[in-house]
Parts: sequence; structure tokens; C-alpha cells
Amino acid sequence: MKHAEPLAISFRQFWSFLIGVFVLFGLTLESTDATEWKDALRTSLEAAYPLSHRAALSPDRITQQGVVLVIELPGIAADPSSDVRYSVTYVNDGKISEQGGATTALFGKTNTRVFKPGEKVYVTEIKIGDDYVMLELMSCDMFDVVHHGSTKQTRYKAALSFKFDKESLPTLTADKIKTVIAPVVATEAEVSAQDTKTISLGQTPEQVEAILGKPDKVVNLGPKVTYIYKDMKVIFQDGKVADVQ
Repeated sequence: MKHAEPLAISFRQFWSFLIGVFVLFGLTLESTDATEWKDALRTSLEAAYPLSHRAALSPDRITQQGVVLVIELPGIAADPSSDVRYSVTYVNDGKISEQGGATTALFGKTNTRVFKPGEKVYVTEIKIGDDYVMLELMSCDMFDVVHHGSTKQTRYKAALSFKFDKESLPTLTADKIKTVIAPVVATEAEVSAQDTKTISLGQTPEQVEAILGKPDKVVNLGPKVTYIYKDMKVIFQDGKVADVQ
């Protein structure tokens, strides 16, 4: 019987093999690291913005309600919840810079509408990319949509994509990202905090008027001036707020 000869591997072939293994191992680690930070960021954002869930066969029916956000800026494109298309609105440096995208171009925009400031929406999904954070939104209200000659009530959905620097996004916390999101879509608590009018000691009459508007009456006693509003009095001493009653 003839014995098989041992397999001969040259030194160069051996090192080429090892280098290939190391490169593959490195790419695997890099891919794992990228997945890990995205998963961690998505989890922390979902804790900040609890998701709402809808029925698979009835997209307008919310089976579990999460956070409610309030639209702050105009220009967010939205499509009926049952449509295949998903219009994407891009936010760069706090400004809505573009609407639409490949899906819109492909399917058209027959029933697309634009969310108005003050409208309320649910968050149905959060996606993390290399340089963006995307919120998929669903309107809380129902709207009339004409389809094949008949009118029905439906919710509207939208994708809102916030642009970030690719190098810095992996280092950002959910709280930092919320400061970017809030000027565009804010929680009801954030909106309430924005609407709170705060008068502080030391403010000037001009600053108070910028916050509360012109007073109903003014009592001027020289160094002491009192601004009288419907539900409060602001007392100035030597041109600065000294007391509020």
C-alpha cells in the first residue's frame, strides 16, 4: 500500500494564512464593536422615548402606547400608515434640510401631508446608523384620506433622521442626543417646561416684558416701580426685580 505524502506548506503560505486569519478576526471585532454601541444607544434612547406598538394587520391600531411627542418645527413629511412608502425628513444642525428620498421617488406622494407644529405623535421605532439617529413616528390623531373615491380615517407615519458626525456619534449619550431632538419633536414635559414663564430677581423691566408682555398697569413711585398683571405683581427697585407677588 502506498502511503500518502504529508502536505507541505511553505513558510510564505503559512504567514499568508495567519495574516488572513488576523484580518478576518479584526474585521469581526470591528463589526461587533459597531453593533454593540448602536445596540446600547438604541436601548438607552428607547428608555428615554418608550416605543408605541401597533397591530401588524391593522396599522392604525395602537396596541401599546409609549411616549407622546409634540411637533415643534414645520416641514416633516408624512404618509398614510398603510402606504408602502416611508417619506424621510432630514435634520442637520437643527434645521430641516430635505424631505423625501428613494422611497418617495419610487412610490410617489399622492396622500403625503406635512405635520404641523403642535401635532402629537408616537414613536414606533428608533434606528441607529453610522452617522444618524432616526425616529419613526405615527400620528396620534386620525385624518381623512381619499382612496379610490372613498374617504376613510387613517393615521400618518413619518421618518425623522438626525444627522451626526460619524466620529462623535458612538461617544454621545442619550441625554446629549435628546438635546438635538427636542427642538424638532419634544416630549410633553419638555414643551411644558418651555412654556413656563420664569421671573427672577435682578431682571430689568425690558427682560420682564419680553417674558410676560406689557403690564396691564404700571405704578411708578420713582425708585420703586410695580408692574401689575392679571395674576401677579412684579416689583422693581432701582430698575431691577426685587419682589413678585
